[in-house]
Amino acid sequence: MNIKDFFGENVKDLDKNQARDLGWLIVERLHVEPIDWAVTALTDKQASALKKDILRLRSGEPLGYILGTVPFVNCEIKVTPDVLIPRSETEQLCDIIINEFEGVPTRILDVCTGSGCIAVALAKNLDAEVFATDKSESAVSVARQNALANFAQVDFVVGDMFERVTGTFDVIVCNPPYLDENEMAGLPASVRDFEPNSALYGGQDGLDFYRILATEAPKYLNSGGIMYLEVGDFQADKVAEILSADFDCEIAADYYGFDRFVIARSRK
Repeated sequence: MNIKDFFGENVKDLDKNQARDLGWLIVERLHVEPIDWAVTALTDKQASALKKDILRLRSGEPLGYILGTVPFVNCEIKVTPDVLIPRSETEQLCDIIINEFEGVPTRILDVCTGSGCIAVALAKNLDAEVFATDKSESAVSVARQNALANFAQVDFVVGDMFERVTGTFDVIVCNPPYLDENEMAGLPASVRDFEPNSALYGGQDGLDFYRILATEAPKYLNSGGIMYLEVGDFQADKVAEILSADFDCEIAADYYGFDRFVIARSRK
């Protein structure tokens, strides 16, 4: 059997997103582009392994967990159920920071680092000392593996927000949990059943972590320091208001046109 016939037989009962993921999974597992599927034979061993992956797809498990890694800003990031799968919006957040600080020696703190994707990408693409923190020991373990795999120098600590942070920084970046109670209740099964809820839930209104940032971040920012935050749908104005006592805030949209980032410049 060739790859094209295998794909045709196994895609029939998948939804559109799962069908797309199956195509990508085949490319990643076999390193064969779709244009060559019709002329590439599939071994029994390959077919058996792919069928196990397809069962995982059918269960709703995200493709990132099945493959075990995802590409992210010139890096390959390991993901496990202990960490969220990085999204394209978070890549854009990194791009904004890289564009602003390219060639400038910078001290950066990544709060709520999770997989370490932000910290690793910034360390690899900037002339920066990068520090990162997360309250989950298992998440920090994954983050450390990602730093090693991508030859990025990042100092990680296990701690809740600023709990074990020392020193001051030019940049603080954070993609915190920001879903509210209603959003948590409406999560698709692929997120609800597989990704860590503790990395998603931001309190009743989704803004708990931004309130902590508003209170604590000024203590750790150098004069003129900047905080870069990813926010949830329709949260940007609220987050800017929470930060307004100590920061001048700019709101930036993601690639889809949603207000997704708050760039907060310290007034001190």
